[in-house]
Amino acid sequence: MTDDGPQRQTRDTMPDTGGEQTAQEARSRAPEGGDVAKSDLLQAYRRKKSEPSDEREEQERERSKKQTEKQTSDGESIVVDFVANFVAGGNASFDPVKGRVLMSQRRLILATSKAKTVIPITSIFDIAVGQVPPEVEEFFDYTVMVGYIIGRQRRTTVIGGDRETIEKFSLLLFRAALNGSRAQVTHPARIGGRVLDTERRPSGLHLDYEAVTFPDDDGPLTENGEPFHIDLASVIFFEVLERTVDGETRLVLSVQHVKQGQTVTSEITLDSRRKMNILGRYLRLVYHWIKSGVRDVEITEQGLEVLVGLYSAGEMAAEVDFSELLGVEGEVLEAELETLHEEELIGDDELPTSLTPQGRFVVNEEIEDVNV
Repeated sequence: MTDDGPQRQTRDTMPDTGGEQTAQEARSRAPEGGDVAKSDLLQAYRRKKSEPSDEREEQERERSKKQTEKQTSDGESIVVDFVANFVAGGNASFDPVKGRVLMSQRRLILATSKAKTVIPITSIFDIAVGQVPPEVEEFFDYTVMVGYIIGRQRRTTVIGGDRETIEKFSLLLFRAALNGSRAQVTHPARIGGRVLDTERRPSGLHLDYEAVTFPDDDGPLTENGEPFHIDLASVIFFEVLERTVDGETRLVLSVQHVKQGQTVTSEITLDSRRKMNILGRYLRLVYHWIKSGVRDVEITEQGLEVLVGLYSAGEMAAEVDFSELLGVEGEVLEAELETLHEEELIGDDELPTSLTPQGRFVVNEEIEDVNV
């Protein structure tokens, strides 16, 4: 599959939220994933998904234990601590300084031997990854730009470093800014072109690699009792609209995604425009990473049939004669599985195997083309 073929017309427009950078400006400057798809960090996340759940849980407990052992003088647990070059607080001189970057669930701290900049997480209104402002591009190869408000003044901090470190820090920063937020969710708002009269429900919000989950303390948002989540590899279109909600003008995130072969639209409202802006940034970042991973992939019709078959069969693929199900010889199936694995569309080159985010992206694009 190349860029010359049919493309999902994904639009991620964000209205002006009072000074934040617009999506169009961001797209004109920000890379659409690029080498992010090949980074050690995201490969590590992918490996993490393939580990047994009990092993993952044990590793998470160990990491959590280590994090709680490191605390600030105020008793806050430190979740980030690394050395980087940065321009803190909108410094007019744009001269980067070297210091420590620390973060708890409440604050981001940039500290040097001479000064300390403290940024409350609740003051952050923008997180732009991979954008290097012209004023500091001679100093940094890869950055995250953090917009925040102190008093009534908007300020910008630019933190630069190697790609893997900045990506990892950025994901943690997104989660610190959004996890635990309260949301209003309408799911499904539409199935295909059919508008449904679905009641808006209160929910939580949790960012995870490959998905945004909406847990609900008051009851399930889905029929099977599990928290509703949006697989980011299944997203085909999203936009932020202004709607009247409970008599107020609010931003509503409308997300079209493929669910069980159907195009489903879900609508999410957060409690602030600031958080809506950050959530939009996060969706664009992960979406462009997934898209960049398949941009240069060439897949044959038979390879696509195998991929769609794996997607449809799920865990049952290992329990049936999959080659007979697809009507191909066993040797042909083995060769296709090997090719799909080399292209990083499936997690293993033999059954049982699962689709990677890029693999799900390819299948969902095919489903959307059929639906259209």
